[in-house]
Amino acid sequence: MLLQLALDIPHAGAVRRLLDQTAFGVDIIELGTPLLIRYGTDIISGIRRDYPDTKILADLKIVDAGAVESRLAFDAGADIVTVLGTAHPVTLREAGEEAKQSGGRIMADLITAREMDEAVRLARALDLAGVDFICLHTASDTRGQDDSAPITEQIDRLGAVVHRAGLAVAGGLNPRMIECLVPHDPEIVVVGSYVTGSDDPGRAVRRIREVMHRTDG
Repeated sequence: MLLQLALDIPHAGAVRRLLDQTAFGVDIIELGTPLLIRYGTDIISGIRRDYPDTKILADLKIVDAGAVESRLAFDAGADIVTVLGTAHPVTLREAGEEAKQSGGRIMADLITAREMDEAVRLARALDLAGVDFICLHTASDTRGQDDSAPITEQIDRLGAVVHRAGLAVAGGLNPRMIECLVPHDPEIVVVGSYVTGSDDPGRAVRRIREVMHRTDG
């Protein structure tokens, strides 16, 4: 299981300070949508230069112009680019083709699926379409406002229909939730505010790593 750190703070200086404290324990650096909106793909190049051995995910949430937008991110040094799972199949296909040419990968984000049945339907189709990762994503604007099934039940439902793509889980995760998720074997857990909002981000990352290793053992 890989740890992805979501950096949604739209301030380059704050992101740099966070990475100084946390990059040691992170498998994937996620450059969040607000950050990319503010600075564009140029910020990817800078992070790639400073962290050459860590995977970088550009959370573009592409919904159209799949080839053009994904190429911008891959050319800047991204390893993974996100596309909305509800994007047109042509958009997904074109982004996937760019990924193959660049040696990168595509993550389809289910954040716009409003019901679990829709998420399952989308995940099945996305898996058949050949995306590399499928992300079960609870939107920050709706967190705590719905009565969805527990995240473990949701990941099990996706796992039952996804046979090729790696599954990622994002949205408000903390060590307690990750401890519950580990037995369900997602490939990636995405943590944001638990780390970025901590008084000691490095310690927060170490705490997550302890939970991951203890449960794996």
